[in-house]
Amino acid sequence: MNHQDFEHLLKIKGITKKAFSDYSGIPYYTVAGWKKAGEVPVYAMVLLRRMPSLKEEVNASELLEAGLPKAILWNNDPDRKVPTEIFIVATLERAYNDFVVEKLAELFGSDRVLSALLKYKERVSDRLVERVTGYLQKLKPAA
Repeated sequence: MNHQDFEHLLKIKGITKKAFSDYSGIPYYTVAGWKKAGEVPVYAMVLLRRMPSLKEEVNASELLEAGLPKAILWNNDPDRKVPTEIFIVATLERAYNDFVVEKLAELFGSDRVLSALLKYKERVSDRLVERVTGYLQKLKPAA
């Protein structure tokens, strides 16, 4: 995998190389050395995609950069910061589909998506909670 893609995803998720190293158990000097090599092992990208974002707030431009379609974003101001949990719930209310759930899980982590839904359960339908929960369970790797 291209090192620039790795750096880009780190930036979008608000994760440092040190935090990724700690999360993955890969020595920091190895993670830092990928820049010189210009490539990142595929397994590292898989781990990074599964690592939850550490950001407490997000804005529309960051999410567009991460691959969410502009049509589903309810916040049209590209620079306005919104609390991550509010963003997750509002996006799922506006545009639930498997792609959106998968993208939100990739960016924020399955547990954080579910936690946000449960925190604001009074704002969403029980059916939405059930569908998202079911899909997130399918996404989890087999133990």
